[in-house]
Amino acid sequence: MPQLVTAPESPARAGDALAASPQKPPADVPLAPIVCGVDGRYVRPLGALMASIAAAHPDCVGQLRMIVVHHGLDSGAHRQIRLQAGRLNLSVELRQSPPMTTRFPVSGWVSDAVYLRLALPDVVPDVPVVLYLDTDTLVVSDLRPLLRLPLRGAALAAVRDPQNPTVGAGIALPGWRHIGVPDGREYFNSGVMLINLREAARLGVFERARQFLTEHPEHVRLWDQDALNVAAEDRWLRLDRRWNTFAMSPLTTLPGFFHHTAEPVMPLADLLADEYAAAVLHFAGPVKPWTVDYPAVPLRHLYRRYLTAVNAPEGS
Repeated sequence: MPQLVTAPESPARAGDALAASPQKPPADVPLAPIVCGVDGRYVRPLGALMASIAAAHPDCVGQLRMIVVHHGLDSGAHRQIRLQAGRLNLSVELRQSPPMTTRFPVSGWVSDAVYLRLALPDVVPDVPVVLYLDTDTLVVSDLRPLLRLPLRGAALAAVRDPQNPTVGAGIALPGWRHIGVPDGREYFNSGVMLINLREAARLGVFERARQFLTEHPEHVRLWDQDALNVAAEDRWLRLDRRWNTFAMSPLTTLPGFFHHTAEPVMPLADLLADEYAAAVLHFAGPVKPWTVDYPAVPLRHLYRRYLTAVNAPEGS
């Protein structure tokens, strides 16, 4: 069986239960830019995310910088994003991703755009640290403490996935036994990641993620997220759940919802309570809040307030 390339040692060694410091970072630390990856299907949700970022930073939106990585956006989409950015006084730069030369596994509700985050070292080579956000998120509190957070030598910081908190306690990495990933190792969600791109490049994180996807597609269930968890080898900084709070209350109303395998590690009652203290809400899963079949719960109404702003008439 082909073996994954072993990563060089880093200050965040495998097995270390790293946790982000609760101390407030100094105000003079530069703010990392916010990065998203989109294709044509996610332009409107991107607009809702942008509106939420501006609303969460009413007195300092001019301090923030956003980079949108894309492939195949047409001129109309470019114009829509730039128009929205201008309305919000939010600095937004669009950058084209190189063509994907290898087809990685896709299934369910995702497209190849889920892998745009793996191209960040190539598309954003001029920035040392970025905050990656999935476009199905909303920002509901000040991001600056996270944007200034020191990574202390780790390649990335993330939040444990609430439905797959450890390997073997969910549907993630179905082939973990065959690829040598330890049972019970903590597993992060890739929808919100603070990434030191230079350290990640030194450790070969993105290269090894792509290698895993190419060599073991049969063991991929959650796409880039499975690959990054394999490649990071537990060398990641643990963030508080408020920085990536799953919108669990809508999910619990859907047919087929289950949480029993993750319940001993991540009690559902705690995850539901997290929604009230969230800084970033994440609408993960196959049913999205901009679709007609999303459950009619308070979080849908919250999301649609921001989505309405995307369609506001020019000059409003």
